[in-house]
Amino acid sequence: MNIHSILTPERTHYGLQAASKKRAIEEAAGLIAADVQDLAAGDIYEQLMNREKLGTTAIGHAIAIPHCRVAACSGIVGSLFKLASPVDFDAFDDEPVSVLFVLLVPTEEVDEHLQALAMLARKFESEPYRKRLMSASDDRSLYEAAVADENENSGA
Repeated sequence: MNIHSILTPERTHYGLQAASKKRAIEEAAGLIAADVQDLAAGDIYEQLMNREKLGTTAIGHAIAIPHCRVAACSGIVGSLFKLASPVDFDAFDDEPVSVLFVLLVPTEEVDEHLQALAMLARKFESEPYRKRLMSASDDRSLYEAAVADENENSGA
């Protein structure tokens, strides 16, 4: 599994306006629902907030991976957002979050959910990877930064 297999340019958004964690998740849910048939913004938001109540999805270094399983989801859906201004996500390193990778997984795909989270965690551990994402200046460059290594490795 790689980011390229779950993320599309249409679900990559630079400059998301949000003043809080709740607002960032709400805006992200709306953009995802607008792109993915059969998913409702309200359902996505509710499930992501329920997960967030269990503990922050901020992983440090200004990155958060809000994630949940969604019954109406027919396959793994990834969405990448660069926030216009960092927001507090209660990160363990106290750094506000600038990048969100929202992960939605069908309810029954427990193993795939864990594999996707592990893959994302490995990616975001890389300082050069994080710097590429942070230096993006629009939707396209953010998407290209996210999948760059994979495209190089596949010859694309």
